[in-house]
Amino acid sequence: MSRALPISTAIFATLALTLTLAQPASAKTLAPSGEPVANQTGQTFRVLGHRGGALQWPENSVEAFTGAAEAGFDGIETDVSFTADGVAVMSHYDKLPSRCTMAGSKIHKMTLLEVQQVLCQDLSGQFTVPIPTFDQLAEVLKAHPDVWLTLDIKSYSGQSSAGKRSYASRAIQLLQQHGLLERSRIISFNWAYSLPTIRKLAPKIYVTAYDHSSFDYDRVRLAAKLGASAYGTESKYTSVTAATYTRAKGMDSVPWNVTTSQGQAMSIYYGPKTYWFITDSPSAMVKRLIGGTAQLDWTASDQVTTLAAPVKVTKKTFKAKKSYFPTVVGKSVPGTARLALKTVNLSVTITKGAAKNYLYYAARSSATSSNKKIALPVGSGTILISVPVGDAGQVRLKTSKKSKLTVNTVSYTNEVYTAVAPANPTGR
Repeated sequence: MSRALPISTAIFATLALTLTLAQPASAKTLAPSGEPVANQTGQTFRVLGHRGGALQWPENSVEAFTGAAEAGFDGIETDVSFTADGVAVMSHYDKLPSRCTMAGSKIHKMTLLEVQQVLCQDLSGQFTVPIPTFDQLAEVLKAHPDVWLTLDIKSYSGQSSAGKRSYASRAIQLLQQHGLLERSRIISFNWAYSLPTIRKLAPKIYVTAYDHSSFDYDRVRLAAKLGASAYGTESKYTSVTAATYTRAKGMDSVPWNVTTSQGQAMSIYYGPKTYWFITDSPSAMVKRLIGGTAQLDWTASDQVTTLAAPVKVTKKTFKAKKSYFPTVVGKSVPGTARLALKTVNLSVTITKGAAKNYLYYAARSSATSSNKKIALPVGSGTILISVPVGDAGQVRLKTSKKSKLTVNTVSYTNEVYTAVAPANPTGR
């Protein structure tokens, strides 16, 4: 099946985050033809209820889990925490929020009996919703064997590294005990501690390593080393360079909290073959997918360069063959441009330059970290270079001879995504 569809920005308001997962055995979100929803490149698309589907049912409740399963969605995303007496309960929060009774109490300090006394607000604002146990979730999943589970293993403020490893171990053991391991995926924001434990107990399970902070190539390398299946940061921190580097390290690129059409386009364009929408409103997402109003086909052939107010990023004497790492992303490149950022364009001015002197430049630690080479002017002069951005918004610069350089940002180039023209079903 191939289809190109008109964009509907309303899709993006429903997305809590976007996640790509390994290929499931079958899809429940089907096009009118009865086949999985797909685009022209062969990607297929599935829908998973975030916290069960938090805009349709009370979040992380038995009602939400049952509703999502019975409605025929491809899967459920939910959060697991543990009580003081070691029982797994489904809550995004360790510290209970104001929408729950006993607000401010911390689940890891409460017994199961105490947690069972808590009631949270339903969609009408009434305090009627208990916090379910993992066993209750498992019963729903056992009754619906074709529904997938994405489990976010939570932690709490101040938790020790041993405690985080213990939570990961207990979560995997629960999946094994309930026969859910083969249709489960893991999300972890504490993956630096939990991933070794997860991989020891479940070598093949799909694990997404998420970070709250800005994109960091060292973190990507660590996630790959520890065996993550995917890596992502909040979409405002990622970029085209980041996505390509993550893929180069053998992981899926999965930015979360994607709320713009261009962000959605990039995450699909660089996404793997099976792409999951994790959304608070799964019914709306399914309707858009099977109704053909979700834009799923994109091209990234357009490059748009925007002039920027020149900003000096470094002015110094470079020692011969020594690498320097000036920060180039700042006032001249707004945060709104970061997601689709392809390159930053720099002017490099040299004074009293020597003959046969070269500038080597690259993104710091990025997928394109191999140096490019350009001859520097003899005497005084200015050259222009375009370079992807690496760690912490930095580039790597090195000269073959001692050189006095002034480097300014002058513009930046974004990769802009446009809709693919619809295929002509008549063939004419």
